[in-house]
Amino acid sequence: MKQNETLGIIDIGSNSIRLVIYELDQNGAYRNIHEDKYAARLSNAVETNGQILRPSLDKAITVLKQFKAKCEAFQTHRIRAAATAAIRNATNAQEIIGWLEQETGLEVECVSGDQEAYYGFLGVIQSIDLADGYVVDIGGGSTEITVFRDRKRLHSISLPIGAVNSYARYGGEDTWSNDHIEALCNQVAEALREHDWVRQHPGLPLIGLGGTMRTLAKIEQKRTQYSLPVTHHYEISAASMDNMCKSLPHLTSAQRKKVPGLAKDRADIIVPGILILRTVFDMIQGDHYVVSGAGLRDGILRDLMSPLCPEAPNALEISVRNFIHFGPPVPEQHLKRVHQDAVVLYRALMGEAPEPADARILYTAAMLHGAGKQINYFRYTQHSSYWIMNAGIYGLSHRETVLTAIAADYHPKKRTPQLLNKHRDILKDSDERHAHRLGSILRASEAINRSESISAVMATTKNGSLQMHFICTAEPLMELSGLEDALKDLEDAWEVTSVYSIQQASKE
Repeated sequence: MKQNETLGIIDIGSNSIRLVIYELDQNGAYRNIHEDKYAARLSNAVETNGQILRPSLDKAITVLKQFKAKCEAFQTHRIRAAATAAIRNATNAQEIIGWLEQETGLEVECVSGDQEAYYGFLGVIQSIDLADGYVVDIGGGSTEITVFRDRKRLHSISLPIGAVNSYARYGGEDTWSNDHIEALCNQVAEALREHDWVRQHPGLPLIGLGGTMRTLAKIEQKRTQYSLPVTHHYEISAASMDNMCKSLPHLTSAQRKKVPGLAKDRADIIVPGILILRTVFDMIQGDHYVVSGAGLRDGILRDLMSPLCPEAPNALEISVRNFIHFGPPVPEQHLKRVHQDAVVLYRALMGEAPEPADARILYTAAMLHGAGKQINYFRYTQHSSYWIMNAGIYGLSHRETVLTAIAADYHPKKRTPQLLNKHRDILKDSDERHAHRLGSILRASEAINRSESISAVMATTKNGSLQMHFICTAEPLMELSGLEDALKDLEDAWEVTSVYSIQQASKE
């Protein structure tokens, strides 16, 4: 069996240096197998003449050597290192790159502002199924803003204004003065007024990536005691962000370090970060904030893997494919039949094709309901449910994630009500009934596909009765033994009766 390839990507940012190692299989599927970071804060190393001196790179070089050694431990033969704002904006950028390459043996790419914006856009577009929006990446030394429509990038800009260099310019005091707050916000606004496109797409979501956005999401989740501790695709209202923006600058450093969800090493730069973010939001006339857990490193990976067509056409399908390829050895054709039959039952019961959200839930639950077998075969549906909620599946909202997990581990008398009760802060009032309906469909479809005896399913609903017709290649003993209980749950959830007939498949 051929060993899968590993790929290392190092992001030499203005605040942190980060490493991610991906495993890639022969079919193009990939997964993250290692991550690490070090807060080198290269933006603070910039001298008044714009240079970064060689002694200021000692820690960065040490970290890069250690990251290279980690890649070698994972037998990684391809390493791509990308340097962003702190180095590209230095007046001796090429000299810095030369020092890094000579002393680490790595080949270092100095990424332009437009390239950084593009990679961030690619990271978002492959992880969130939104058609339109603004991508905002606040780094230590720059902020990249991209507007996209119909999943196509229209415009990008890179501002040399980031959380670290803004703190160095306007911070320094324990709390922020109103004058310094106003000065930073005005600097961002003035830089954006030169670009008309920034204000030409009002009402779109702001999709934030990077440490500032993730930290703000964690703060808000802790404040509201949010029931799903996943930041990717978490949504924050404009009002909630305004409240954080009003409070955080006026806390002392010691007080900020005690804010739940706020890491101590980010207690200083979170203030300029949120001020930049809120100013951009006001300028674009955004609707709400969405957190992206994917960013520059994910975009670089996508660009390397698919240079001719880097934009992911469907974030959910690619994410599910990746999980299946690295999951337990379940025949993918079997999973597709479970999904196909679930859609047949849904159409019969609802009288129409699944709406987009339901289509995503049924697809994901059908394809991943056996994922928990990789942890332990026994009680695998419980493991699958936990895994679905915590794995950060791309392309699903948090509501869709919870409903998918419930459908994958549908037990209407105990575990399903427990999950519904736990996640009431995420679900709609109507979702209790909806969860039972979707879960019962998936359970019936699993029973229909317990073995390989039923080759086709047809279904209609007439006068409150679900009528199913099975085309069989053999007597469906295994299927029927599990279908009886599954149909009882389906009848209760949909308030119907059910009957089925069996026809032997033609041998011609």
